[in-house]
Amino acid sequence: MSEARHGVRAVIVGAGPVGCLLAIELRRRNFEVEVYEKQTLAGATAVSSGRSFNLTLTLRGLSTLSGALRDRVYEVGSVLRQRTVHHRDGTLTHQPYGAGVEDHHLVSVPRAALQCVLLREAMAAGATVRFGHTCVAANPRDAEAVFVTSDGVLHQASGDILIGCDGANSTLRHEMSKSGARMRIHQDYIPHGHVELTMLPEAARALSQDRMHLWPRGDHFLQAQPKLDGTAATTLFMPVANRDGELRFQAFAERSAVRAHVDREYPDIAEALPRVEEEAWDTRPALLKVVHCAPLHHHRAVLVGDSAHTIVPFYGQGINCSFEDAEVLCGLLDRYLARGADLEGAVRAAVAEFSELRVPTSEAIAELSMANLAELSAHIDDERFHLRKAVERRLQQRYPNSFTQLYQLVAFTRIRYDEIVRRHTEERQVLDQLFEKYDPKTQADEIVESYPEFSRHLGSEAVASLR
Repeated sequence: MSEARHGVRAVIVGAGPVGCLLAIELRRRNFEVEVYEKQTLAGATAVSSGRSFNLTLTLRGLSTLSGALRDRVYEVGSVLRQRTVHHRDGTLTHQPYGAGVEDHHLVSVPRAALQCVLLREAMAAGATVRFGHTCVAANPRDAEAVFVTSDGVLHQASGDILIGCDGANSTLRHEMSKSGARMRIHQDYIPHGHVELTMLPEAARALSQDRMHLWPRGDHFLQAQPKLDGTAATTLFMPVANRDGELRFQAFAERSAVRAHVDREYPDIAEALPRVEEEAWDTRPALLKVVHCAPLHHHRAVLVGDSAHTIVPFYGQGINCSFEDAEVLCGLLDRYLARGADLEGAVRAAVAEFSELRVPTSEAIAELSMANLAELSAHIDDERFHLRKAVERRLQQRYPNSFTQLYQLVAFTRIRYDEIVRRHTEERQVLDQLFEKYDPKTQADEIVESYPEFSRHLGSEAVASLR
């Protein structure tokens, strides 16, 4: 890390995990840091009892944290080394996340627990965190923002850089677009929504504790992540439909149909979901959306994390991508400030390059996340999918320098997401041709042996040379 000059001031909008991580890293660089959060301290750090939506950190995100901070995240999270697929007929399929490497795992952590760890560290590092401050206006040219407190008092903050970490409905993003940023902002709601379900503690404890549990059922799926307290973060993802202005899960014509549906689709776990009718019918499902934005900067203001790129959770990479954002931005500030240029010019150059680097990567992980919805809902319940995955594992073992499975590239390397998409497109074309030529059930050996020749034939030598 380069030595940053003292007195550089950063104003951060949003004290979620990403805003707090940025505060920690900027304080390490001797920045003066003020963080503004619209929630109260109690609201920002509240931990719901047993039903919080968990975040999944992988090597990509964990490697952005200092050693001590990473250790604290492990203390509040659960290590998941594979996923277990629960099929309709009661059989189980186990899919390791990695290739037997120690750090090839997920750390499943309740968002509020991660928030508490990072917030405490940010405040201990000397960041000023002001709660109950809602951003209502901003001036990107002068790195200024205006907040209104919970009792109606206006507060103006100014710095050398203004950073938006205020989530999918970012006020700063809106203010930047109003002030001449010429931003392309596109928002799409996907067909799926989700509700959190209560699983009986004894059933949660009976699940294998080092695994992500999935029940894929065509256009919907149930997911359970074991937690340290013996419960499980249990989520039902399904398409939603609008009936008389009320959002309902599409499969349910009436409230009484919920229990019948769960009993039929999830017989091995149905009895462990005692409140499923009220939770799936009476509760308004949370909607899922994708927000595309470019550029991510304007003058001395920049968007980071969900305010810059909101993606669906089906690859579990949202927090990893956002932490990577923070690392990239801090690295660019190091570089430009170390050059001795004027402060304003250095900040403008850093945020401009940040935009150039992170827009393609965020678009790529958004694409991968949507594609993974089909895998979680249906493909992992399909025999041909498992045959293909088995062949891919053999290819990685046989040709470790020229083939790596997609998930491992995404989760357990620091290769840019857009570069991974390019490589995977080429590798998929090779495998598609091999699966047309050979039967993966009876001719897996031939597929493995023929891979190098087919790869060369399609001009994929470049994939291997770049690894």
